[in-house]
Amino acid sequence: MEINLRKFSDIIDKHHKKIIILWIAIFLISIPLAIHLFSIVSYNITGSSDNSTSSGNNLQLIVSVSGNAFSNNTKTFFENISNDFVYKNITSLYSIEYTLLNSTYYTIQKNAQFALNSAYLKYNLTPQTVPENLNNTIIANIANMIKNELNSSSITEHNSSYGFIIGIIKGYYNSSPLYVINNYNFTDYPLVPNVNDTLTLINYNHTTMISTVNNSNYSFVNSYINKISKNYGVTSYVTGSGGLSSNIESETNFGTLLAIAIGILMVIIITGFIFRSPIAAFVPLMIYGVDVTIAFSVFYIIYHIILKSTVSFFDPALAAILMLGISTDYLVYMLYRFKQELKKNHRESVKISINGAGAAILVSGTTVILAYSILSGFNLAFLGSTGILDSVGVLIVLVSAVTFMPAILVSLGKRVFYPNFKPGFSFEKLFSRLAHFNYRNRYFIISIFIIFIAIAAYFFVVYQPGLNFLGLLPNSGSKTAFYVATNNFKFDPIDPMIININNSQNVNETAIYNSITSISGVSYAEVTPGDNSIQILTYLKPLGFSTQALNDYNSINNYLKSSNVNYSIDGLQVFLGSAVKTMNGDVPLLIFSLGAMVFIVLFIILFSVYTPLRLVLLIISNVIAANGVTLLIFHYILSFPFISIAQIFLITSIMGVGVDYDIFLVMRIREYVKMGKSNFDAIKMGLVKSGPVVASIGVIFSVVFLSLVASGVPIIEEVGFIVAIGILIDSVISVLFIVPSIMFLLQKYNWWPGLKKYEHNK
Repeated sequence: MEINLRKFSDIIDKHHKKIIILWIAIFLISIPLAIHLFSIVSYNITGSSDNSTSSGNNLQLIVSVSGNAFSNNTKTFFENISNDFVYKNITSLYSIEYTLLNSTYYTIQKNAQFALNSAYLKYNLTPQTVPENLNNTIIANIANMIKNELNSSSITEHNSSYGFIIGIIKGYYNSSPLYVINNYNFTDYPLVPNVNDTLTLINYNHTTMISTVNNSNYSFVNSYINKISKNYGVTSYVTGSGGLSSNIESETNFGTLLAIAIGILMVIIITGFIFRSPIAAFVPLMIYGVDVTIAFSVFYIIYHIILKSTVSFFDPALAAILMLGISTDYLVYMLYRFKQELKKNHRESVKISINGAGAAILVSGTTVILAYSILSGFNLAFLGSTGILDSVGVLIVLVSAVTFMPAILVSLGKRVFYPNFKPGFSFEKLFSRLAHFNYRNRYFIISIFIIFIAIAAYFFVVYQPGLNFLGLLPNSGSKTAFYVATNNFKFDPIDPMIININNSQNVNETAIYNSITSISGVSYAEVTPGDNSIQILTYLKPLGFSTQALNDYNSINNYLKSSNVNYSIDGLQVFLGSAVKTMNGDVPLLIFSLGAMVFIVLFIILFSVYTPLRLVLLIISNVIAANGVTLLIFHYILSFPFISIAQIFLITSIMGVGVDYDIFLVMRIREYVKMGKSNFDAIKMGLVKSGPVVASIGVIFSVVFLSLVASGVPIIEEVGFIVAIGILIDSVISVLFIVPSIMFLLQKYNWWPGLKKYEHNK
């Protein structure tokens, strides 16, 4: 590698102007494509194929009132909705009743007329010649017959039904559907749907109603409903997958831009503090701007042009933040090494920096790219595009760090540090004392760390995260509606499970129904038999996004499996339950795969067994520690749900990015070992020369991801926080204290079986 890097540095030095022009040209070409990336972003979290802005959404309208939902005000509210939307696109208690009332009216009228004509024919009479008493008797008999038929059907009749039927037969105006609807409340209607038909449309105490508006745009419906609902004394929420997606889109776009702005500001402040130079602070950001623009254009080409697919809403945000953190890491590390090596001939200093820092950056970047590539291979729900996007983004950052940045350094020379041209860094003495502290207290430091990891490991193994996205979305009417509906109905009326059972083998429908409804989390189930299948619409008591709902789905699924029936289940709980089971089940394999990858890469580079093994175990310990801290703060203190995505992203990021800081330190120590330094001196010099920059770039990366906490979107906040804590633990606690302490203990075994010429610690 060293020989190749020397040749590579000569090429950079010779063609530095061409390299700069090439990067700028690619950047300019990429701008239009990068902008188009946001047109293929999906904000859906329910597993449905709807887009947030499509016209094909089915929106749930939740109407809550303090009194009776059947009041004239509420009825008028729904009538106005019907006037302003296409009536056939609205499904509500009133629309079902209206359809029922009309169909029943004309059915009664038709059947009564047929029965009257038959009776008159029997007595050889006409409506004009029939005696009044006989006519009344005939009408009464027909009315009773129709009433009995209604009683035996799925229609619930009120006490006034008999008079309503008589009125229809006699042609009274006050029995017409229009008259009834305009002059009576629902509770006074002569005919209403059966309770089983309306269970999911109105709650038990008549304070909350649900309507479905088909084929409507969320923004338009929400704006309209909010405008008119106050006039009728009702509280309305528009929700459903379209509503949630629209809220996520508006919140995440603003939150992501805010987080990136805060991250950039913190990078400027911290980098400026390290180098005491505004130019050194802005050069990494300029390169980052070029990198992220090119990366977004490549994302668009891959997903829209090649795969003809979409990307999840948090993927561009996380990719942009990840690239900001890694770009700053690599570029600041290169700048730091350049300043340490800065001599009269700055071009020679650039070559030395490429040979030293460039090697560490290449090894580090390779592990990060492989880590996210492995994640993409697992093809997990919501993370399908994450691994690919992040791998591509890091590759672009890596290439620019070893080409674009050195070319700029060749062009600018020491002017990049204007106005602070002093060589070295004042805080190196502090790290010299830190090396002595670690050596004296190595056993104590390692013991404390092991105890802390053991405690965190218990929660890592015992607590299984879920996918309760709803609890991690910004507060909005769409989000509130889910809680209002579930609390007021005493079950989730929005997200039922649809169970389809093949009935070709004549399964015991009653037994299956009874078994499903006997499960504690099931509130209600409705069976619809078909020619060769049975559909069971199942409503659960807990909210569809909750962990309890996923457990209830697993209970139902396990029962159906044991029943040996041919079945399928659809619904939100099915999608989330399957995703959670896969994610949590893949955690051990993901850790093993990433650990094996890191070990192999470092063994090839270092030709050592113990150092790569120690690094892998330490990285896993950092994952466990960050997982425990996040679980404590977000779940136990802030009462937010802890989701599998945060844990998966933590594992991948720490076992990819977290390796950077260990590599930066270990490879610098290895340089001194190869020079013939003793174990103690090599570790001390490595800590002095690389410790400050490792801690600095670790803090920068942590602050960049911590900026996501300011996004206002809890799901992004949780992911940002867990990665920030993990990197902070790794770059400050682990690399500055734990790694040196362990290396002091291992001595020559740090490099076994490589580096034969080794001087023992004296």
